[in-house]
Amino acid sequence: MKRRFFILGMVLAILLGMMANRPEAAEKKILKLGVILPLTGPAAPWGLNTKCTMESLEKFFNDRGGITVKGQNYKIEMVFADDKYTVAGGRAAGEKLIYTDKIDFLVGSFAAEAITGWAPLATKEKKLAVIGGPTWIPKPEWPYLFRVSSSEDERSEALCTMMKEKFRCKNVLYIFTDDLVGKLAKDSALKNEKKRGLVIKDFVMVPPGTKDFYPFLSKAIKTNPDYLHLKMPPGSAALVVKQARELGYKGYIAYPTSMPGDLEKWQEIAGVEASKGFIGIMVSSEDNSPLGTEQEKYFDQHCPNFKTTDLAYAMGPHVLLMAIEKAQSLDPDEILKVLRTLEFQSFLKTSLRASGEKTFGIKNHMTVPVPFSMIVGKGQIKYLGSFKEMTP
Repeated sequence: MKRRFFILGMVLAILLGMMANRPEAAEKKILKLGVILPLTGPAAPWGLNTKCTMESLEKFFNDRGGITVKGQNYKIEMVFADDKYTVAGGRAAGEKLIYTDKIDFLVGSFAAEAITGWAPLATKEKKLAVIGGPTWIPKPEWPYLFRVSSSEDERSEALCTMMKEKFRCKNVLYIFTDDLVGKLAKDSALKNEKKRGLVIKDFVMVPPGTKDFYPFLSKAIKTNPDYLHLKMPPGSAALVVKQARELGYKGYIAYPTSMPGDLEKWQEIAGVEASKGFIGIMVSSEDNSPLGTEQEKYFDQHCPNFKTTDLAYAMGPHVLLMAIEKAQSLDPDEILKVLRTLEFQSFLKTSLRASGEKTFGIKNHMTVPVPFSMIVGKGQIKYLGSFKEMTP
């Protein structure tokens, strides 16, 4: 009896070993992508929309088999952390993802203040980050941060060009938060005033977290600007729209950045009537499905309460994974070589290639087209056009 059990045990062990060595039974490895976003606070409407986009991308990539590097297949896993739209929050989020969650790469982040918090840490640990965000600037001291997004200069020039040509605007009043993002935007506006072709009426710099904009707006709109150019989190922008209209301002209000994905919720703050005519970055079906019909289906199924606002945050993971497969390596330096030298074609019709060496001192920038839309009703937008410029 003992001998029978021994033989049976040996047979089972051999069979289990054979099954474990079958190619189809080989265990898939996990490639962890860390995503640092503002999930709380006034910038949360951006962050929550981007989080949903990333979750839909995770399913999109995995349903297609993930990626393969040197014969090893990898499943994609997105891991999230809240940066609270602050430097300290960004640092804490970076520490969590790198040291606790053991992520392999970073994607999707966009808040300049928060990036300042975690960028030195990512550089120290050689964690390649392929991310969005127009206001943070690629720097030689941050060689492992690669931006897939139009820059603040490109977005604002696109907006000013459209406001001049489509709406016959001749001047502009800038309203920025008095923080790193706002100061960078102000410097850019001053440097590029002639290039943008609009007379600057004034700059209004408001403390971060401001809710009462009446004292700032009441004096500013008396100068009768053709349009108000905002650079602030979406929750703050909704309050500016509401309060400016209450003060009688009838000109345009525009935004060289992403509208909140949950547009109807945003309009509950701004007011539906007040928000009509508000202009910002938002993808429209009239742009011939720039996400690609297949991926757009995933987004619609997974994020029914959101609208796709910005291509940059979806492009980051696409470009990173394509670069990894092209490099056939997980080494950040090898992947950077690919990012800086090859053209990429994903769901966009235009190819993307690295630039920025002359402007930033490092070739770590890819310009993504800027699609502007206008709010025309409750949860409704009208597509206005796209703009693309390559930073030298």
